[in-house]
Order: sequence, then C-alpha cells, then structure tokens
Amino acid sequence: MTQKDILESVLKEIKHIKGHMPNGELKQMQSDMKELKEDISEMKYTLLNPDNGVIVNTNKNTEFRQTLQANQREFDKQMSKVDEIENWKQGVNRALWIIFGIIAAIIIRMFMMHAEG
Repeated sequence: MTQKDILESVLKEIKHIKGHMPNGELKQMQSDMKELKEDISEMKYTLLNPDNGVIVNTNKNTEFRQTLQANQREFDKQMSKVDEIENWKQGVNRALWIIFGIIAAIIIRMFMMHAEG
C-alpha cells in the first residue's frame, strides 16, 4: 500500500465520520479538545513556571544537595572537633570534682585539727 492509498483511505474515513456524526457530537468533541488543551496548558505552567515550577524546584533541590555533599567532609571534620571538645570537657569536669573534693577534705581536716587543739 502506497502513501497515496493510505492518505485516500484516511480521507474516506474522515468524510464518513463527518457524514454520519450529528453536529452535537462534533461540538462536544471540540469542547472536550478545548478542555484538554487548557489542562495541558495548566500542566505545562506547573512544570515550567520560572518562579516556582516543578523543574525550577527540582533544580534548586539538586543544587542544594550537591552543595551539602561538597561540604560533607568539612562538616564531618567539624563534628569530630566537637566530639573532642566534649570529651575534653568531661575530663575537666571530673578533674575539678576531684580537686574540689580534696580541697573540701583539707578544709574539714583543718577544722578538725583546730577543734582538737
């Protein structure tokens, strides 16, 4: 079958459809096509809106994620420093409690010696 034959066949079918369809159905199809076109326009706007479209938000999210990944090594380094400082702080707290305990014991011992004497 050649292209000419195919085109003639399609043309015959279109004429047949036009001849046998009532006018109301054609208008309904036209109305449905308008609604479909409006829906597609809304979807296109939602996707391609330069201010807050889906594509723009996806690109922003990707950029943010890439920035986080690029800074991950520095973040891990800073977190290890924080852990080191917390460990040092715990050690200092223990040492201070020991020193305060010893000072309290010395003061009590001095009062005891003074009371005996």
